Amino acid sequence: MNRRVYAKDTKVSAVQSRGQIEAILRKAGASRIATMDEPLEAIGMFMLAGRLIRLRIEIPGDASEQKRWAIWRAIHLVVKAKIEAVAQGITTVEQEWLAHVVLPDGSTVGDWVEPQLQVAYDKGQMPTDTLMLEGPR
Repeated sequence: MNRRVYAKDTKVSAVQSRGQIEAILRKAGASRIATMDEPLEAIGMFMLAGRLIRLRIEIPGDASEQKRWAIWRAIHLVVKAKIEAVAQGITTVEQEWLAHVVLPDGSTVGDWVEPQLQVAYDKGQMPTDTLMLEGPR
């Protein structure tokens, strides 16, 4: 399968994309906005609708600058789409960002639920209340 890479030829730098993402979030009412372009990951954190949200996207160690720019354009697209879907009433902040909501211990809802989801699929049954309350193992 020949997969098209989104924005692979973009001329928009990571710095420009980060600025655009931050502007979209500010316009949507987010606060405590931070974006970071680290060597092995792209990170975005912000408060929206009373929730601390953290996006963490792994970046391959051998990624070229162009590849990094393309990754940031894709993040821009995702953030813009989620914010617009909420603004149009298609979905809610919680529905769009749930996996990325930060819990009191610093993990995200996705970190907490993902192992339990796999167990549920492997066993073919819903997780028990006890398992859900205990969190990931």
